[in-house]
Parts: sequence; structure tokens; C-alpha cells
Amino acid sequence: MLEQKKIAIITEKDSDILKVLRRNNIDMVVFEPGQIHCNNLDEFHSIAILGGVSETPVLLHPRERLLIEEQLKKGKKIFAEYCASIGHIYCEPPVRTRFERLTFCSTKVTIEGINVGDLLDDQCGIRIKPYPGFCSHNTPILQYVFDIGHSKIQDMQYMENTGYAGTAENKENSQDIQNMKNISERALWFNQENLLISAFCLANYNRARFAPKLKFKRVVQFILKWLTDSDIDMDVLEEYYYTNMDSIHYNNTNTDSIQGLASDIGNSVIRAMDWFDRGGIVLNDGKDGVLEGLGTEIYPDGEQRICNIIRNDCVGEVSLAYFMYSLLMNNGKNDMDKSNIYNNDKHHNYYRTVSDNLASINFDMLQCKEQNEFHGMMRWSQEAWGVCYQDDAARAVIPQMLKCFYSRGMENMHDVKNTVIRNDKYLSECTYALDFLVKTTGTDGTRPPRTDNIHLDPEKIRKLAGEPANCPSAHYNAYYLAALLLGYKLTGKEKFKAVAVKGMETIMASYPDTIREHSQTQEYCRLILPLSWLYWVTGEVKHRDWLYMVTNDLQEFKHESGAYLEWDEGYKASMRNNAGKYENSLLASNGDPVVDLLYSNNWLPIGFIQAYFATKDIYFKKLWEETARFMAAAQIQSRDEKINGAWARGFDVEFMEVFGSPADVGWGPWAIESGWTVAEITSGLIMGLMEDKLIKFY
Repeated sequence: MLEQKKIAIITEKDSDILKVLRRNNIDMVVFEPGQIHCNNLDEFHSIAILGGVSETPVLLHPRERLLIEEQLKKGKKIFAEYCASIGHIYCEPPVRTRFERLTFCSTKVTIEGINVGDLLDDQCGIRIKPYPGFCSHNTPILQYVFDIGHSKIQDMQYMENTGYAGTAENKENSQDIQNMKNISERALWFNQENLLISAFCLANYNRARFAPKLKFKRVVQFILKWLTDSDIDMDVLEEYYYTNMDSIHYNNTNTDSIQGLASDIGNSVIRAMDWFDRGGIVLNDGKDGVLEGLGTEIYPDGEQRICNIIRNDCVGEVSLAYFMYSLLMNNGKNDMDKSNIYNNDKHHNYYRTVSDNLASINFDMLQCKEQNEFHGMMRWSQEAWGVCYQDDAARAVIPQMLKCFYSRGMENMHDVKNTVIRNDKYLSECTYALDFLVKTTGTDGTRPPRTDNIHLDPEKIRKLAGEPANCPSAHYNAYYLAALLLGYKLTGKEKFKAVAVKGMETIMASYPDTIREHSQTQEYCRLILPLSWLYWVTGEVKHRDWLYMVTNDLQEFKHESGAYLEWDEGYKASMRNNAGKYENSLLASNGDPVVDLLYSNNWLPIGFIQAYFATKDIYFKKLWEETARFMAAAQIQSRDEKINGAWARGFDVEFMEVFGSPADVGWGPWAIESGWTVAEITSGLIMGLMEDKLIKFY
């Protein structure tokens, strides 16, 4: 048996890379910087400096630096990760990589499954830029780029111009001037044959959720195999999170499979509801509201920041999820096997209480009570105190109105375990909120994207109501109009119905060229619910035809997973190509396998099941089953309670993981919205599980 080669590791802390080496039984000695206790390092086959365990790059003490430099001159292999200086190289101070991505550049280095131009994401990492005059100008393995492509760099001409696409591999000396412009952007490269450098924090690639997962594992595997001259098993480290894309029941024609799907969905609901509690999202049983969720930034140590704004839409949507879950528990639905997930000893009344506590946040705290022109306005948040987005306000009031609607229906049902007492609490407040929105709505039934109290007075309000708003956008107006339709059902106020019908007619007159914010897919997804309720209210064939038209058009973007890909015919969406500056679409090019669970697919579980309730057409129930199957499969599972049971915004249906362009300034691929995403999906899943009960109300 060959004697295993001993490796010296210099690092301050344990890390993912160190665990991989240890579990592969690599013979190694670990030193902390400043504590190398041998006179020389001749006994070691190679050396790894793992500095990416700290925000401050490793800077070796002179006595240690002498030892390392001596080994470097002898030709010993050295891997220097996030090391401020080695050899002739020294670097600028650290910078964040939030809107940058890594692209694979080299044709000399081969890594299985990775091609030139492939994009990889180190999330909100940290890197140090080498000063160009002091490092090699050869083609790197990985380089940082500012590119909005999905999984491959959009500007391949950039690769060719810099000599990184292989066409100029033998002309590097003649392209020094061009290459110099990009030298400091290099991320992983051989500075010399025996010196491999990573200018970015790589040590905790797993917990920091570098993506795509398999490609990054192969990058690390390449580095460690080069360092140790040993085959490295990367599967010795448990993945930080995973999804169930390979295990969900996909055959929807088999009875056992359908029952299995119901169990999958039920388990998914349980995980999601558990996320609200265990993840610390719902505060003080709802008495203090609900946090917006998790920001997209994941730092090199795996930490993900919390968005602590209390928003009216998130509060309302989570309130609905808790209410629906209380109904599901109260009705004794047996499709869920709680015992194999978590021990849930909470009574259904607990969930009803949390829901009511959250409603109090919206209607007792975030609603204008003054008897003036602002009466009834739903404040967007405790931060944006005088701002009203009608789409968000609608998703604050729709949940409460659905609670009233389902409570009314449940009291007359005899197959319910415990009779639900009719409860119209806050229905008047919902009406006041809709009244304010109506009086600030244009003659075309649409409202401008938002109103700000500082700019409103009686004269301005009359002006808004006296002219068309010209905002035929599902993003801004579809759920507002849906709220009016549900409000009409509960109160009988003809004004609500009239404005809703007018607004939907305005939007559909522009269809499919509505005002798009993120994508065409988003617009179609947001239209399903309001069109369902429009037909439910009017019974008109024209309105029914609109629902089928939009639903059928949406099928053009359907993926075999049951999800709908981001698409934008003619690339007309406004929120594109503004990387790092504004809100941004996940869409780079039509056909990319990217799914948006913040702006598009998240609306479909409720949309499709409500369409089924309104039409009684099994077609919509099948669509609900398909989207529910996808949601159950794409749900995050992890030992980390902050993400376990949630869904993140960007999902790649080929990689089957969270991955997408990080261009959006606030809501990138790893953003997790408590309301827009988790609560909307969960409520829609529960509605489908209870379809035999709920359909009777329509």
C-alpha cells in the first residue's frame, strides 16, 4: 500500500473543506496562523492556506511567510485561499461579491460538467482583488463578471476579447494590454505551476450555499485532488439543504399515487407552518406581527440576514395561512401524517388565535383611523407609514374577507368536528380600506402603482378619480380588483363590483401586452385569481372565456416539473438589465429553466384552486395538482430551521435547486418572503386539500 502523503493546513477555524479532507482520511496536520511549531515544512507533501473562514484574509507572520516561501521555491504544491499575500502577489482590501458572479474561463483546466462561460454564484461572498502588476496574466480558471445571464455568460464576445474562450489561448502574450484590464477580476488561477490561488472565500462553500451545488463541489474536488494527489469523495459532507424533486409522486393517473400526492402536499404544509414558528418569523404568537422574511444575502459563514419590516401584505397573507391551517386541523383531514415530520401538539384554536392576532396588527395598527381623506388607508409598513400600494393592501384585506366568507359557510355544515362561529370581525375595516382605494382609482378602473399621503389632498384625490390611471398591469392592479370582487360578495356594495369589472376590462383590453414589471409569466399568473372571481361574481361567458384564455396561454411556459418558466415575449418587462440598482427580473433569456416563486408561480396554488371552485371544471383541479406537486418537490429541507420548510424566490428546474441571477437589489434568488411566497403557497395547498369542503361555498 502506498504511503499517504501528509498535508499541512493553515487555518483559524474548522470549515467545509477541512471536513471533506478529514472525512476522506487525508493525513494532515492543522496549524493556526501564528502557531506553526516546526522549523521547516519539508515533511509535508503540500500546503493549504484556508483563509476564507474569516472576513479578514490571512496575512502570515514574517517567520511563517519565510517557511511558506521556501517551500514554494522548492516546487511544493501550495493552495492559497483568501490569503492577502503570497509569492509576489498582494491584494486590495476585501470587497463583497453580491452582484458579481463567477464564470469558468479556462480551456487548459478540465473540470467535469463545467464549460467555458458557465456561471457560478458564491452568493454574497467576499474577495480580494490582486494588484495586476504583481500576478500572472494567464487565463484563470474562474473570473468575476458582472453578468445577468442565468447559467451561462451572456456576452461570449467578452470571453473572446479577453482571450478566455480558447480562441486566443496561444496569443496571451500579445493580449497583455487587454488582459490587464481584467487581471484583478480573477478568482481562481494557477499563478505558477505549483501555486493555486483562490481570491475569494471558498472554505465554507457548502454552508454558504454556493450554486450550482454540483458544479461547485466539482471545483472543490479539483482543488483537493490537485493538492493531495488523492481521489476525493465529495459526498462525505451532508448537503446544507436539499429538495424532493426526485421523490414526489408524479404519476397522477394512479389512485395510490394520487393519495401519495395528498400525503406529500400535507407534509409540505406541515413543514411550511413549522417554518413560521421555528424560523422565528411570527413574533409573539402574532401579537407583534410577522417578519418580512429572509434577505437574499448569504455570507461566507452561511449567515443569512433577516428582513425585519412588518408589512401589511405579509401580515395578512400569513394570517390567512394560519386560519386555513386551523380549518384543516379542525376538519380532521387525514391526508397529513404529522407523526413522521414533527410532533405537533398545538390545538387548531392556537392557529386561529395567531391568525386573529395578526389581523389586529393590520386593522388596529396599520390602518388610518383619522376621519379625513386618508380614512381606511392601509399603511404599507411601520417604515413606509404614508405609502399605499393597492396590490399589497389587497393582500392585507383579502385574507380577512376570506376568513369571514369561510366562517359564514362553515357554520351551516354538519360534517365539521367543531362548528366554526360566524365571524365578521374587521369586515367593516376591510370595507373602509376598499373605499379608500376606490376613491383614488381612475375612471378606467385602474389605480396608479402607489399613492403617498404626503402628496395627497382632497383636490389630488378628485383628480385621480376623474381621469384614467392608464395602469393596465396585473402586477399592480389584479389583486386589488380581486379584493373588490370578494368585497362585493360579502357586502353587496355595487361600487366595488362596478370598479372591479371596469378595471378587469381595461387590463384585458391590453392583454397580452399589459404593463409588465418582471415578466409575461408574472402577469398571466397574477390574472388567474381575479379572473376566477370575476366569473364567479358576474357569471358572464366573456369573463369565463378570459379565464380560459389566460390559463391556456400560460401553458406555453409550462415545464415538465409542473412549474411555469419565466418568459417575456419581446422582452417588454421594465425590471430587466438594471443589475444591482433596482428590482430585477430573474429572466435573462426566454427558455432559461428558471422559475420565480416570489412574483409568478407563488400565485398559482390559490389561483388554480379558486378557478376550480368558480367554474367546477376539473381542468383547474388538475392544474392545481400539478403546481402543488411541484411546490411539494421544490420545498427546502435543511437542518437549518431558518430555511427548512420554506421556498426561495429563484428555482432552477434543471439543477433542481435555488439558483438564478442575483441582479435584483433586494430580492435575489435566496430571498424568502413570509407572505408573498411561503404563506401564499401554503394557503393554496391547504385550499386544495380541503376542496371537497370549500367548493360547497361557491
